[in-house]
Amino acid sequence: MVKIILVTHGHLAKEMLDTAAQIIGKPADDGFATFAVTTTASVQQEAEKLQKALKECPDGAVILTDIFGGSATNISLTASKMMPNCHVITGLNLSMLLTAINSRKKLTAKELAGKIEADGKRAVINATELLI
Repeated sequence: MVKIILVTHGHLAKEMLDTAAQIIGKPADDGFATFAVTTTASVQQEAEKLQKALKECPDGAVILTDIFGGSATNISLTASKMMPNCHVITGLNLSMLLTAINSRKKLTAKELAGKIEADGKRAVINATELLI
């Protein structure tokens, strides 16, 4: 089963996972991990920690990060660069996380990464313009 790892600034990852659990009515199972990136984080040291976690993912992993170009994404890309079955998707939103929770048991890591990205993009809507 594909592991889902949330890597974000501050405690956003944990809060996103807690919020998703409220929506689906139960906590996510043990196939999830969160990493909080703080202002004192060293990209190399945090990447090494993350890489250790990734090595324990025989079916691959999808890492969801909050913003492209930020420390969380840089750490994730550094940790996963030698792991072909690991995919980093940025721009984390709740829709992406719910897709990950609901689809990770049915898809490969690559398929899941594509579905998460597509669903995340579809969730971005200018609701005001939609109603006009």
